[in-house]
Amino acid sequence: MARIRVLPEEVYSRIAAGEVVERPASVVKELVENALDAGARRIEVDLSGGGLTLIRVHDDGEGMSPEDLRLCWHPHATSKISHLEDLQRLCTFGFRGEALHSIARVSRLTILSRPRERDEAHLLRVHFGREEEFRPAPGPPGTTVTVEDLFREMPARKAFLRSPRAEAGRVLEILRLMALCAPETSFRLTQEKKEVFRWPGGSRKALLSRILGVSEKDLQEKILERKPYRIHLLLTRPEVALGTTRYLFLLVNDRAVKDRTLLSALLEGARAFFPGGRFPAGVLSLYLPPHLVDVNVHPAKWEVRFREEREIYALVRRAVEGAFSRPFPVSPDFRRSSPAETLRQEYPEAPASPPGHVAEPRSPGFAEGPFPEERFLGFLGKTYALFETREGLLLLDFHAAHERLLYEGLCRQVPESETLLFPAVFELSEEARERLEELGEEIRRSGFRFREVGPREIMVEGVPRGGGFAAVEELRALLEERPGGPGIREQLAARLACRLARKAGDRLSPQEALHLLRRIRQEGLSRCPHGRPLYLLFSWDELEKRFGRKV
Repeated sequence: MARIRVLPEEVYSRIAAGEVVERPASVVKELVENALDAGARRIEVDLSGGGLTLIRVHDDGEGMSPEDLRLCWHPHATSKISHLEDLQRLCTFGFRGEALHSIARVSRLTILSRPRERDEAHLLRVHFGREEEFRPAPGPPGTTVTVEDLFREMPARKAFLRSPRAEAGRVLEILRLMALCAPETSFRLTQEKKEVFRWPGGSRKALLSRILGVSEKDLQEKILERKPYRIHLLLTRPEVALGTTRYLFLLVNDRAVKDRTLLSALLEGARAFFPGGRFPAGVLSLYLPPHLVDVNVHPAKWEVRFREEREIYALVRRAVEGAFSRPFPVSPDFRRSSPAETLRQEYPEAPASPPGHVAEPRSPGFAEGPFPEERFLGFLGKTYALFETREGLLLLDFHAAHERLLYEGLCRQVPESETLLFPAVFELSEEARERLEELGEEIRRSGFRFREVGPREIMVEGVPRGGGFAAVEELRALLEERPGGPGIREQLAARLACRLARKAGDRLSPQEALHLLRRIRQEGLSRCPHGRPLYLLFSWDELEKRFGRKV
């Protein structure tokens, strides 16, 4: 008996629909893309029940004729392509002819559409894959698509969705992303008849500034053209870096994509200008001829393939490096204290260099104090301090040493909150907001004081003592990055210690370097919070063997 069989149309249609329509945000993305392809200049989205009860997308685009309207929901029905060669010159968001059919299979779909040149609209109703009604109806120019009871007949898919509030949050993220793709278009989102997002149309820079909550002056712009490629960058400057890559948006011919090549090239280009664990936020837009990129990779159209991937990687990296190669004027809010001043504030008992003194290696002499066998020799590069000890030659990573001492202090102290002079207000992604609900009490026990001031906005009014605004940024980054491993307090302490610790390239005096070494040896510390060694010790026996003085 044959074991292989052809699936019934109802079954394979549901499978195909699941690839395109994963959740309400997927529906909104597909419908908004159709509206943009129709030349819409105004798009309005209404939600109820997080999109599971109702999604309505209205646009003022060109509309559909009655003939096109009745065909549009059938499988592989599209106005974007007609021949195989058309796939090599795609300039539209949609082209597969699967979206409306997939939506119609898993919901009650109603479409009202009227071309601009006609006086009458037509209405189409399709309920879970069956056409129920088609007739003339009054309506404005453009198209209104209403999706109701999404996944009602697919309980397994519905069970994997999150709360209506969480799903509405994902819709908001998608709509903002679509607005970045077409910033000249007006967008509006209402949830339970309350407006949650409005963009009147304008420049991409202004929209990005609003999404990120930064001034346009903090966005560095760079355009690089190398035929046939054009790269347009809008990235935050290093002094307003974030602890997550979540707010890096990638566009290819104004289509939002998720691509490792572009993201890796961007991060590699920015690595030299941003401290460890800090990243720019913003938009990378790549423009190239359609035949040099394949967008027909995945049903949801998130992935692309480039014909000349290596060349694009090198070009993006060069553009990012060029964007940050010029010095930036530093805002007063972001000026750091001098390295010596920072260490004196953290360790008042540490001896410091005289004001205006630039530390230079002194003639070797044994240091006074509890470890008289230690003698400072000098600095190696920008990161290491060298010492002669009774055990041998010791190389100290002073950033890692300072970081571990700060970490120990933050973990040992009883969590005590200090009030910020100016409370910090920022917006979280929906996933981060859910994690905040889950971890909120533990975060409060760590010394943070915060409250919700909007659907996804929180106001941080207090932070662990000594953390300052850096603690706010690290809290936001930790929530966005799916924390795991040790407790939230330990993770926040490790992040904050890394942020506040002395950086490679900071100049220490010999006394400050000796103080760091003594502290870590007194406390028996050997590794930083991330597991890297604080120092390397080359014993006298090992050195003599290396030089052939001992067998």
